[in-house]
Amino acid sequence: MKKVYICLFGLLLLAGCGKANRSVQPSDTRVATEGKGQDYLAYEHNVDVMAGEAQIRPLYEKVVAACKADTENGCLLLDSSIDSGRYVHARISMRAKPAGIKKMMALVGSEGEITSQGTKVEDLGRPVLDSKKRLEMLKQYQAQLQELEKRSGANVDALIKVSKELATVQVELEQATAANALLMQRIDTDLLNVAISAEGKQSFWTPVKRALGNFTDNLSEGVANAITAMAYILPWLIAFVLLFPLGRKGWRRLKGVPRKD
Repeated sequence: MKKVYICLFGLLLLAGCGKANRSVQPSDTRVATEGKGQDYLAYEHNVDVMAGEAQIRPLYEKVVAACKADTENGCLLLDSSIDSGRYVHARISMRAKPAGIKKMMALVGSEGEITSQGTKVEDLGRPVLDSKKRLEMLKQYQAQLQELEKRSGANVDALIKVSKELATVQVELEQATAANALLMQRIDTDLLNVAISAEGKQSFWTPVKRALGNFTDNLSEGVANAITAMAYILPWLIAFVLLFPLGRKGWRRLKGVPRKD
């Protein structure tokens, strides 16, 4: 029994050392065999599209519907909004496989005029390799704890400690797995941001209609500003009316005093 306890104590020490070294430090150089011939790149595309005011909503709805229907490329609609205020514009953000992103860009290009287009690339090679190493270390540590749990036998205190550490490692393993899956999603799929506006395709009468529509608001605001200005000017006007005769009378008296030679 004493020999088993000594072995159990030694395994706990080893487990403690393993726990202290669980945090993965970023490697200085990439391992040649890992990721060989594979690029861990995340792509983000930005497209500005110009269309007529009457075409913005139909184009917006068409792109949103096309993304939701493209299950083959796993198109995921992240954000979408349309503003029909003074200037009509819409924004759509989506994530899909490169083939799906290509389809969406072709769709917006056929329905509107692409005025600007850009792509940002982020290299995720180092985060991916670090994430994989952390997963491997956590799995190894979990296997050691499971083996230690089997050897604990009737030692209740050791069994409780090992079970508690196993639960902690399981939580960390799930978090690391989710983080790694998120990294791989950014690599396997592209992000597309589409901005649709009609600034350069407004009709001649659009500003006129907008001005007529805002006439009453502008009139009431102008009247309010005029009243505010009068409130500031009125005290000075009253002071001028009261002081001007006195000043004029004093000036006349000064002019009437004869000069001394």
